[in-house]
Amino acid sequence: MTTSITTPKSVTELAKLTAKLGKRAVLFSGVDPAADRLPTGKVAVDISKVGALLEFSAAKNRVVIGTGVNLGRLARDTVGENGLIRQASLLIANPLVRNRITLLQALDPDSQYFDITTPLALLDSKVRLQSPTSKRTISMKEFLEATTKGLKKGEIPVAVEFSKLPSGDHVGFFRVARMGGKGSVSAAARMKLVKSTCVDPEIFVSSLTLIPLRSRTAEKEVGGKAASEAIVKRASQAAADEMGQLAKKHNAYEHTLIEITVARTLRSIMEDSIQGI
Repeated sequence: MTTSITTPKSVTELAKLTAKLGKRAVLFSGVDPAADRLPTGKVAVDISKVGALLEFSAAKNRVVIGTGVNLGRLARDTVGENGLIRQASLLIANPLVRNRITLLQALDPDSQYFDITTPLALLDSKVRLQSPTSKRTISMKEFLEATTKGLKKGEIPVAVEFSKLPSGDHVGFFRVARMGGKGSVSAAARMKLVKSTCVDPEIFVSSLTLIPLRSRTAEKEVGGKAASEAIVKRASQAAADEMGQLAKKHNAYEHTLIEITVARTLRSIMEDSIQGI
């Protein structure tokens, strides 16, 4: 059972609460927190009344998504990303929890839904942050780096924003959860396909030990080449090798997970161009 439930009405009030409560705060939005059987000592914080967190707009070339939006709505309503966030939301959260988990919860590096940051990194997203006393907007890369060290006291992500992708861009996402333990690996990719030739590819990969990073070696294996099973294999191996070199700890199992994840992501994009798939 929870010891108490509180419902802030503004981002500033929420930021003050999270600064005060720290790890005792359990955020949720519009659902019964008792259903999660939270341990004694936790404080359930209902963010459903914080209007600024519910922003969802696509004006001109810019998409803005408040962090109070749940993954179910991300899967249904997000536009301008050519289906990338939809794919990710459907894969990282099953139907039983999709309408309960908010983007704010998923952006917590301890969350099992943190793989949502892989497509957001690919989209070159920016994150709006607010603390009890200040506001700032930083790149997704800066946000990911900051989460490894810890954000400022009481600072919370309020919204993410990104530019719409060109309509001709093909996208893909895949995620593999580690068997028998915590952690997952995910990959997101975008490219154009011109007569089956891969043009301007971008590939981002997260591993068990690394935040989402761009794999330029994998991109070199793909860019300017005809879609084929051979380049999928070379690119996935290149991505795994590159992530292994960057990680402080890396093993054969993690290497295999990255290969599988990148290969599945690229195949999902190229499947109509590769004969035999």
